[in-house]
Amino acid sequence: MKTQKMLIEIYLFVNPLGRTCYQSEKTIAEFAKERNEKVRVRFVPFLNFQTISKQLEEENIKGAGLELRNQMYTDSYRACLGFAAASMQGKKMGRTFLLALQEAVIGQKQPVTLNLFEKIAEDIGLDMEMFQEDLDSEWSKSAFLSDQKLAREMNIQDTPSCVIYLNSDKESGYMIDSVVNKQLLHGLCEAEQTASEEAREAKKKYHFQFV
Repeated sequence: MKTQKMLIEIYLFVNPLGRTCYQSEKTIAEFAKERNEKVRVRFVPFLNFQTISKQLEEENIKGAGLELRNQMYTDSYRACLGFAAASMQGKKMGRTFLLALQEAVIGQKQPVTLNLFEKIAEDIGLDMEMFQEDLDSEWSKSAFLSDQKLAREMNIQDTPSCVIYLNSDKESGYMIDSVVNKQLLHGLCEAEQTASEEAREAKKKYHFQFV
């Protein structure tokens, strides 16, 4: 009889234009490759004024006024819509689009513009007519609102935040609302009987239970 492979399910809540979030996404991708279990990862864009304040801190911008904060929020919101529109053509396409956008904006400091969105979409092979139609569609806006609702339901306050479920158990899991690193992720996924003392302490610290 074939043994069912253990499933690790990860929700990573990110500000799509946040530097730390970008690094956390790379960490999660590397972690997934290192596990023998099946790892299912969902990247969930999440925005509030706290995530924008953190982005300002990461970029070492002091004394930002309301106009700059609003512009940064708008840019991140547009990035969320771009991600949703690209995801309409498959989750992998959405992920590829987001990574390319982050590399352009965070890595190369390019401005967030429609031209940039369209260039990336074309470069990665998206159906351009469909992407342009979906970009400002009610569906993309609804997908963004659905992501924000999911974040509230999971009590997410900041980004990056990572929620991990093991073996499809959705009543309890682990929530990391600090720095996401591979050592911590591996420790949380180890069996209790073989886990190190450090891993067992991490399991206690980050464990949550839905009541």
